Amino acid sequence: MNINPERLWQTHMTVAEMTETDAPYTRRSFTDEYRAVRHWLVDAFQQIGLEVETDAACNLRALYKGCSESKKIVGVGSHTDTVPCGGRFDGISGVLAFLEVARSMKGQGYRPKKHILGIDFLAEEPSEFRLSCIGSRLATGNFNEEMLRLTHRETGQRLSDAVCDWGGDLSRLAPGSPLFDRSNFDGFLELHIEQGPILEKKQLDVGLVTGICSVTRFDFVISGTANHAGNTPMDMRSDAVEAATKLIGDIYDLGREMLERKPYFTATVGRIDVLPNGSNVIAEKVTFTLDIRSESNDLVAECLERIFAREQELAEQTATSINHVKISQSRPSVSDPFLLLVLEEQARKLELNYIRMLSGAGHDAAYMSTIMPMAMIFVPCRDGISHAATEYSSKEQLAKGTNLLLHTLVALTS
Repeated sequence: MNINPERLWQTHMTVAEMTETDAPYTRRSFTDEYRAVRHWLVDAFQQIGLEVETDAACNLRALYKGCSESKKIVGVGSHTDTVPCGGRFDGISGVLAFLEVARSMKGQGYRPKKHILGIDFLAEEPSEFRLSCIGSRLATGNFNEEMLRLTHRETGQRLSDAVCDWGGDLSRLAPGSPLFDRSNFDGFLELHIEQGPILEKKQLDVGLVTGICSVTRFDFVISGTANHAGNTPMDMRSDAVEAATKLIGDIYDLGREMLERKPYFTATVGRIDVLPNGSNVIAEKVTFTLDIRSESNDLVAECLERIFAREQELAEQTATSINHVKISQSRPSVSDPFLLLVLEEQARKLELNYIRMLSGAGHDAAYMSTIMPMAMIFVPCRDGISHAATEYSSKEQLAKGTNLLLHTLVALTS
């Protein structure tokens, strides 16, 4: 039994067209483009006889029913939202891989003994609510009430209201209470592009993910005093940009220092807003978001402690005030040894070249790992580029990863 590479590729190209027309490939969560791909998926799943529903956390579920009375389930999925001007493969490849696997199974008459549940998780990418992995957090109970009160950057709508508007049910969501009955699940698998250069550089077909780094995000707000850029002497300013650039530079220096201690570590400031943002105006306010990834939360804690100490020093030196607020923090996740062994066995049978590797990127699978066994398949991407319109994985690369997913699911559900 094998998948249809051409059909898999065409579904990718079809979904890629569901984007903001002036900013390909952009399909942000909670938008019309996002709703369009959800409607398309519902139709595609129903056409092959899968049972489709939206759960209380606004995740789209598609059930491939097994032939026995067993309640056992193997989960598989990813996400269909993108970052601004993102790519055609990040996240969506995992969802479309499940669709292709289900089509191939149905077309070749496969009747699993266990159920297979495909999931398109809500808002995996950092959303306009400043939170990532919303659907998997809510569905696994890994959230708090404060997160539901986060507001949209532009509209001011609360996340709780947005979840309700999209068909969610807050009455069924509670911190620490997953929507999934963990006793029924034998595991969860997620296929994803690597979003890095290792597989391509080593000319490998797939990567088998051993674990997922923690993701920690903080918002920083630096407040100064707006004033004229020409008539305010340099030594008499309260310049928010000056303080922000110095703090950001220190953050990057600390990130490199932490990496030298060998555990995987990254520190990134990828979003900055300046107010009033005029070329001849000393900035009154700067806000930025810090993103830290590591396999060691102890190292993250040490880094944050030093950043917070430095922010107070800079506030005094620049006559500004600097405040921070934690948006989210996850724990490092470890893949299930048994699932990794099954993936390895099937990779060898398919004569795929592979390695075991760590994921520096966060994924919905990390939250699923808190309630059930988890493993991931990585597919190479050209030049390691992701979160960009030039993101690319070839038809052959996607087919090899999806075929591995197919054969692994057969091995787990036969």
